[in-house]
Amino acid sequence: MMAAATQAATQLGSLQEEATCSICLDYFTDPVTIDCGHNFCRTCITQSWEGIDENVPCPQCRDISSGKHLRPNRQLGNMVEIAKQLYLPPVRPQEENLCEKHEEKLKLFCAEDQRMICLVCRESKEHITHSASPVEEAAEEYKVKLQEWLRLLKKEEEYILESKVKEEEQYKTMREKLITEKKTFESEFKRLQQLLKENEQTLHRRLEEMEKRITMEENAKINKLSNQITSLNALITGIEKKCEEPAWELLKVIMWTAAA
Repeated sequence: MMAAATQAATQLGSLQEEATCSICLDYFTDPVTIDCGHNFCRTCITQSWEGIDENVPCPQCRDISSGKHLRPNRQLGNMVEIAKQLYLPPVRPQEENLCEKHEEKLKLFCAEDQRMICLVCRESKEHITHSASPVEEAAEEYKVKLQEWLRLLKKEEEYILESKVKEEEQYKTMREKLITEKKTFESEFKRLQQLLKENEQTLHRRLEEMEKRITMEENAKINKLSNQITSLNALITGIEKKCEEPAWELLKVIMWTAAA
């Protein structure tokens, strides 16, 4: 039981990291995405770029963009709100699904206190006026919230995949154009070889350097997008496993979250 709870805490800790701005080191507020794909609070990135009008750098990867292009990331904003609700405090040992006070099975979930209670607790002054439901029903409600979270994560993954395809097409077009221009110059140099030999060598070297730079930029950006997809896949797999756990295990996570 403790191992499962510890695994849940690790997974939710990873979610908390994904929902944190690398500038202010706090949960994202009004998150936006810049050209390189990294996300920041709108206020944080605006202040970071203050006084810079063009060739603005990413504070995280230092990639340079031609302008201040900020795209609102509403899916990430929704994920941040879920991360706040599901934040898990340190794991504490507890007996197998029993009330610590009455040694009775925890069969009900108190909505006001966000924790599981036994039938004796339900009749006590502390909970008699509270709304309580069977643990299975309460678990189903929170499972719906987790499913919504998974939907948002998968939508974010889809967006990144589309961005990757666009980047690949862009660099493919640039490479084809470069090859065409290279052939044109080579043909022209053959006709003027005797007179323009020195110019041919200079321009050829420039084209080779441009091709290497484009390839390096492509590899860096595509690898970055691939790593994001891998991280999202791992996170989605973890949450899907969490949804398959017993109801009382799931409600423990919710109970500890409310207690924090």
